[in-house]
Amino acid sequence: MLSIVGHCLPFFLLVLAGYGAARLRWLGLDALPGLNTFVLFFALPALLFRLGRELVQQADVAALLAVYGLASLALLSLAWRWLRRHGRSRLDSGMATLAAAFPNSGFLGVPLIGSLLGPTAAAPVVATIAVDLLFTSTVCLALAGQGAQAGAADGSRPPWREALRPALRNPLAWAIALGLLAGALQLQAPAPLERSLALLAQAASPTALFALGLALRRTELAAHGQTHGERRQAHREALGLALIKLLAHPLLVGALAWSAQQLGLLGGEAVAVLLLVAALPCAANVALLTERVGADNALVSRAILTSTLLALGSLPLLAWWLRG
Repeated sequence: MLSIVGHCLPFFLLVLAGYGAARLRWLGLDALPGLNTFVLFFALPALLFRLGRELVQQADVAALLAVYGLASLALLSLAWRWLRRHGRSRLDSGMATLAAAFPNSGFLGVPLIGSLLGPTAAAPVVATIAVDLLFTSTVCLALAGQGAQAGAADGSRPPWREALRPALRNPLAWAIALGLLAGALQLQAPAPLERSLALLAQAASPTALFALGLALRRTELAAHGQTHGERRQAHREALGLALIKLLAHPLLVGALAWSAQQLGLLGGEAVAVLLLVAALPCAANVALLTERVGADNALVSRAILTSTLLALGSLPLLAWWLRG
């Protein structure tokens, strides 16, 4: 167990360093957009491109995509119904559902799972990121009514096409697609370009984790300014979303992955990767999208912060159980 904690601790310490730098005002929150731009448009795409090339060699990638996609669909239904029963609007429910279903795979999952299970385990994480970018986010935006509103205003574009547009504009989706294409065609860039991509990929994890710490401080501040009653209700709902993310998601993924493994469709490492991805906390960048569309950012921010704090204990426990 101590060795597992030793593997996980450095990643959370980098997150804590970013949070502490923001809280102590050593680094202003105005630095976050620049860090996010570097990670999302340069470092992380380079990493995902390289991992995408390796993903083509995975024999069980189709089963992995199917298992993760079906589990995500079940989780979306669960979170959506729970939020609607609590009286949340369509817009708030859609974005909070996205927070509950979208793990922090890019910033935290790729480096952490690669460290725990070995470098070959990082490539399957890319498949789950593709599902979340192209499927999970599209469904949640459609549920939130964003696609329907945009389609009605334009009068020509279908709602689902409008909901898909943010995913298609995401550089991470294109990096994965280009990596898969390069892997399928067995293409290699010239040596200087390959080395440049490698340097950018190496910078992705530490920069992303530090930026995640800044983002958590930002989400903490976004949750201020409510009355005592509003804060209590928001805390309860945020805890519920965090538990859906950290408990329900791994259970759904685990049940489907175990069934696929019994049928010989998935190997043991793929099952472990899927479980660890599902057990990751809510993605921090969902708060930025929530704020952009005008939904309840305080609820989503609290869910992100709560799930990240709880994951400090739950992720090492799950990794220890998987290794046992």
